[in-house]
Amino acid sequence: MRRLRPDRLLRRLTVVWRGSSLARQTFIAFYSFTVIVTAITFMLYIQDTRDSVIEMERATMTSMFPVIEKVITDAMLRQSRGAITHLFSVHNHQGADERMFLLDSDKMTVNTQDLAAGAKPRRETSRAYDPDKHIVMDFPIQNRSGCVRCHGANAGPLGYVRLVSPKRDRQVVAEANLKGRLIILFSSFLIVGLWTLIVVRRVIDEPMGRIISAMHRVARGALDTRVDDLPSGELRSIARGFNNMVRLLEKDRREIVDLHRSQVAHLDRLAALGELSAHLAHEVRNPLTGISSAIQVMQLETPVDSPRREVLGKVLVQLNRMEQTMGNFLRFARMPEAVLRPFELREPLERVLDLVEARLRTQKIEVKRDIAANLPRLKGDPGQIEQVFLNLFINAANAMPRGGTLSVSARAEAGGSLLVEVRDTGKGIPGADLERVFRPFFTTRENGSGLGLPLSRQIIVAHDGEIWIESVPDRGTSVFVRLPAAAEV
Repeated sequence: MRRLRPDRLLRRLTVVWRGSSLARQTFIAFYSFTVIVTAITFMLYIQDTRDSVIEMERATMTSMFPVIEKVITDAMLRQSRGAITHLFSVHNHQGADERMFLLDSDKMTVNTQDLAAGAKPRRETSRAYDPDKHIVMDFPIQNRSGCVRCHGANAGPLGYVRLVSPKRDRQVVAEANLKGRLIILFSSFLIVGLWTLIVVRRVIDEPMGRIISAMHRVARGALDTRVDDLPSGELRSIARGFNNMVRLLEKDRREIVDLHRSQVAHLDRLAALGELSAHLAHEVRNPLTGISSAIQVMQLETPVDSPRREVLGKVLVQLNRMEQTMGNFLRFARMPEAVLRPFELREPLERVLDLVEARLRTQKIEVKRDIAANLPRLKGDPGQIEQVFLNLFINAANAMPRGGTLSVSARAEAGGSLLVEVRDTGKGIPGADLERVFRPFFTTRENGSGLGLPLSRQIIVAHDGEIWIESVPDRGTSVFVRLPAAAEV
């Protein structure tokens, strides 16, 4: 079975926690904190109880020693050593692990059975006990005045009495006393958990459920939904804010519906007017072509030194301008259907730069190119994209009549698109005009038609792209074009 790494397990738990409801999070946080604190307190209490029992056992053993010492001293003075043997024998047969030993001054175990027989007692190495499992206490037998005649005036202890008591038996007693309290503790956990669950459900879960349900109804369009009768506190403030927000949404929707109806009617009129304007432009363009041809014939037939020839030339220039404006308007009103195919971005960029190279050189405009290698291919109409860049380059050239720098950069983006930036060092666009540059017929040039940028935007939007402008007056303008890359085959 594959084991989860700690960091992955932590991330998974974090995701589960964040996906839980507020009521569940509150219940888990409060109840787990209560259980942990109570459990730690109870464990410390158990440990303290065990230590207290052991200390009580030590006190009991200490209080027993004077009695044992007196029995041993009296028996030795009366030369009744059998009493000593009887004392140790009776005590050591009371429990399997409770022992009492007589030790000499070197803490060697003295065989008390030999004392009763009147023989010299045998001495053995004392048994070692695990201090973690037994309580071992050595009490010295002092050399009192009555003992001097046999043992001499030795200042040190004559021997020791070792008392051994198992800790396990004392701990069992302590744990037995704690079982009742443990049952009470778990009962308290259950009661606290049920009470916490009831409070959280009543105070948080049900009110939040009502608010969420109301939000879903509003999302489905029921703007007459309201949340009332919530408990006091923050939830009631949230309910008031929610109700006010829904009222505002309902009011705004009514206004939007009314505005939409008026806009639809206005757009219908604009659409009819647009079709009529396109038809008129088409009808006007054809006579203009004929008039232009007639003027050209009249200009050829007029003598070179005649003043009429110059007048006819000026008329011809204005007719050409009118015809170009009509052509741009027709292209804007009736965008030709794009011929989609995969192509490299360098294709339209290089062709447009070749077209405007002579003009840029005449105006002393330096061209800087920063086009990344291995760019993904685009899918669209390269002819229309070429028209967009031609408009942008001409606008940049018009913004730098005394020369400057035209920078063209292109790079791939992480989202699967290409970003092209056309930057000039011209006079820039004022902030008030920056919001209107994409409106039809808006222009700041005397001879401009105001259709170049709107037409470019229409082409980019038709290719599922974006175009926007950033400009700083007296420092230059940057036009950004983002186009989606073609899907990989």
